[in-house]
Amino acid sequence: MNLTTDDTDTVPTMLPRRRSRGVAASFPERVARASGIAVYTSFEAAEPVWRAFEATAVGTAFQSFDWLSAWHAHAGAGTTPAIVVVSRQGAPLLLVPLGIERFMGLKRLVFMGGRMADYKGPLLASDFAAHVPAGEFPAMWRQIARALPRHDLAMLTDQPVALGAPLAPMHNPFAELGGVAAPDDAYVFDLPSTFDELSLRYRAETRRIDRSKMRKLEAAGAVTFRFAETPEERVAMTADILDRKAAQLAVQGIVSIFAEPAYRDAYLALAALPAERQLLDVAELRLNGAFLSGSIGHRRQGRTTLMVHTYEAGTYSRLSPGRMHLLKLLQASIARGDTVYDLSVGYLPYKESFCDVPMEMRNLVTGASLPGMAFAAGVRGALALKCRVKQDPRLMGIVGRMRAAFGRMRTSAAARFIY
Repeated sequence: MNLTTDDTDTVPTMLPRRRSRGVAASFPERVARASGIAVYTSFEAAEPVWRAFEATAVGTAFQSFDWLSAWHAHAGAGTTPAIVVVSRQGAPLLLVPLGIERFMGLKRLVFMGGRMADYKGPLLASDFAAHVPAGEFPAMWRQIARALPRHDLAMLTDQPVALGAPLAPMHNPFAELGGVAAPDDAYVFDLPSTFDELSLRYRAETRRIDRSKMRKLEAAGAVTFRFAETPEERVAMTADILDRKAAQLAVQGIVSIFAEPAYRDAYLALAALPAERQLLDVAELRLNGAFLSGSIGHRRQGRTTLMVHTYEAGTYSRLSPGRMHLLKLLQASIARGDTVYDLSVGYLPYKESFCDVPMEMRNLVTGASLPGMAFAAGVRGALALKCRVKQDPRLMGIVGRMRAAFGRMRTSAAARFIY
C-alpha cells in the first residue's frame, strides 16, 4: 500500500512531534506509511481523494463530502477531522470520516456527522472484501488506531451492519469490532420495477383504504405533489419544512435539531448545492394551494433516504396526508429508476408495511485510556438502559406521555409570554 496524499496533511501531522533532528519516523508512523494509511486533518486536504472515491464507493450520502463538510461548517466546528483513507497500490480501499471532539473533559473519537447523520460508518471500495476478507478488519483497525490522534475513548455509534442494497448487502467491517445492538433498527427495502408490485406487499384492505382516502382528497380540491426543481426552490421549501417539523415535534415535547440555527443552516447549505451536486430531494403535497405534507430526503446511487417528514394537523388529518405523500414519493422513486428506499432509523408502525425485516444498527463504545475506559462503561450502561426502554411498549408509552405533557407545558408557557 502507498500513501496517496501529501505528508503535511497526513499521518505526520497527527503524531507526536517531539523528536530530535535526524531521528527516524516513529514506529506507528512507519507502520501507517507501509500500510497505506493516510489521516487528513482538514476537509480541504481530503476533498480531492474523497470526491473521487465516493463516486464509486459503497456507502450512504451521509458519508459524502458535501454532506459532512456542510455539517462541519455549520454544526460540527467542535470536531477536529481525522479522516482516514486506506489505499492499496495507489487506489483507495476505505475512507472513514472520523473526528476528535472534547466530551466531559475527555477526547472522544467519533464518526463525523453528529445528529445530521442517521447512518455512520465508512465508504468502501466495491471490492473491499476481496482485499480484506471477513475477520481481518480488526487487525487493520489496530493499525489505523495507532495512526490516529490520541483519544480517551471511541464512540462509534449508529452503524448499520450492512451497506448497499438489501438484496446485495455489503458487510460493514466495523461490525467485526464488537459493540452491541443499538436501540433502533433501520427500515430499508428494495424497490420493484412498478408501483403495483410494491402495493402487493401490504394488505388488500390497506390498499383499499389508501385509494379511498386519495379519492376523498381529490374530491376536496386540486391536489398537487411536486419536488423543488431549482436550488432556490429547494432552499425555500427546506426552510418551510424544517420550521413545520420543529413546531410539530415541540408540541410532542421533543427538542429537535430542526429548531437549532446551526443544523438549520447546514440543511439550507445542502439545499443550495448546484444541480450537478444535488443531494436533497425536497417535496410537498398541497390541496388548493394549502400545505398538507412535506419531506426532505436525499438520493445517492439509486437509493432514496427519507429523513424529514411532516404534515399539517387539521381538517384533513383523517385522510392521512402524510401517508399519501409517502406513496407519492415511492411512486416517483420507482418511476425514475431508484432501486432502494430507506425509511431511516426508528420504529413506526407504517414502516412495517413496506419493510418486513429491519436492519440492525450497532453501537461500539470502547476506552483507549484509563479515564476513557471508566467513562465508556458508564456510556454502555446508559445505552443499554435506552435500548431496554425502546423495546418495552409500556415504558415507551410512559416516555411518550411525559414528552407530550412537557410539550403542552412549553406551549402554554410560550403563549403566556407572548400574551
